[in-house]
Amino acid sequence: MRLHRIAPTALLSLVALASATACTLPVRPTAALASTPVVTPAGASSPTTVVESPTLTPTATPASTPVSTPAASSPTSAPPATTTPRALSAQAATSSVPGRTDGAGGSRAITHGDTSRQRVALTFDAGADAGFTSDILDTLAREHVKASFGLTGAWAEANPALVKRMAAEGHHLVNHTWSHDSFTGLSTGRGPMTRAQRWDELDRTEAIIQRIAGVSTLPYFRPPYGDMDASVLADAGARGYTVTAMWAVDSAGWNGLSASRIVERTLRLTTPGAILIFHVGSQSQDSAALPAIIKGLRDAGYEMVPLPALG
Repeated sequence: MRLHRIAPTALLSLVALASATACTLPVRPTAALASTPVVTPAGASSPTTVVESPTLTPTATPASTPVSTPAASSPTSAPPATTTPRALSAQAATSSVPGRTDGAGGSRAITHGDTSRQRVALTFDAGADAGFTSDILDTLAREHVKASFGLTGAWAEANPALVKRMAAEGHHLVNHTWSHDSFTGLSTGRGPMTRAQRWDELDRTEAIIQRIAGVSTLPYFRPPYGDMDASVLADAGARGYTVTAMWAVDSAGWNGLSASRIVERTLRLTTPGAILIFHVGSQSQDSAALPAIIKGLRDAGYEMVPLPALG
């Protein structure tokens, strides 16, 4: 077999032709990648996170250029919760282990006090309008019952006379943050607050209640919506709020229940040591149900006390 030599000039011509052909070949655009949902298994504590894959620009990437892989979206970008925030609160509270749970940083989340005694705590949250607050205070005074009130700083600032009356009549005041914004973002669809933001919410509320009523909310804190995790317990505890007051019985008056249904539900669910939660706002019929609840609890042998006396 004969070997044919190629002249140097012919070889150069072939190389030039190949280079020109390669430069004119069309580059196929890369298809956009679809968003890939990351599904959190049922029962998982972390919110569902959506990882957005980028849409790639249809340009050729030289072989020598490294292609970076974007990091997955953090849980702070979780989509808004689809469950009613107050329903989440009730679920989170009733699923807690009765008694006290040690939290990072020294804070304890409680739903019950001493379960060996026929004693319960009545607690009322105030973060919207003044609503039936005066009626609730009238009922408590008439029945000689002391309770705990979870106040937001904004509510206290708007209703100083009611705050003064609560303190003057011997009721216990709980720090319910300044704005009632979720510390974790679970019920609002926003990311969690930073420690500095959480401390500011607590500090501003403590300061205004001190100024109005001359009493401190320390060491009791109630998280808005009941949204709580280890970081909330750590941050609240580090600021002196060593008791995170959750609840065992939710009247569900906020959810449109009639007074008679609130009474039935509350008396049916109450057990020794339980923390009961109500609301003062005009949206709820908790005020109308309160006299019958107090009577029913007394008939069942329960003593009603504020949180510090629950044991």
